[in-house]
Amino acid sequence: MPHPSRRRFVATVMCASCCGGLAQASTAPPEIDQITDVGASAATGMFRFEPNFLRVGVGDSIAILNSHGEHTVHTAPDLWPEGVPKVAISNQPKAEITFPLEGLYGFRCKRHGQYGMVMLIVAGAPVIDDAVRERLTDMKAMPRERDAFAALVERYGSA
Repeated sequence: MPHPSRRRFVATVMCASCCGGLAQASTAPPEIDQITDVGASAATGMFRFEPNFLRVGVGDSIAILNSHGEHTVHTAPDLWPEGVPKVAISNQPKAEITFPLEGLYGFRCKRHGQYGMVMLIVAGAPVIDDAVRERLTDMKAMPRERDAFAALVERYGSA
């Protein structure tokens, strides 16, 4: 008679093969929080997305937390793939965003973008070319916001 541990192993393998394989653990999407750090020494550090840079696969999602009060999440049109619906989130404790195409996805807080509260999500492996750099240069945004986006694009481009 087989050892009890061996019988359990064989039964588990047979069950898995009959039931279509072992179950995969589901993973929750990465979460982006919106921070108001009252202890920051300047407004540029007080309002931020945490993290403000993330790489995801095409078709992946993220969860945005704490869009309340004056914190919002809006598309930065100059850093957004053509044909992808724009995003406008406010007054939601949690919202999911999916990235259907390869590209750079820029987000800003409508109220605090002027202080550099921006984030960049990179889906897939898009190329940073002259057209992207030109869109950054011509972006209709306050200087801190434009500089923050440029730093995030550079961070991706140098990785």
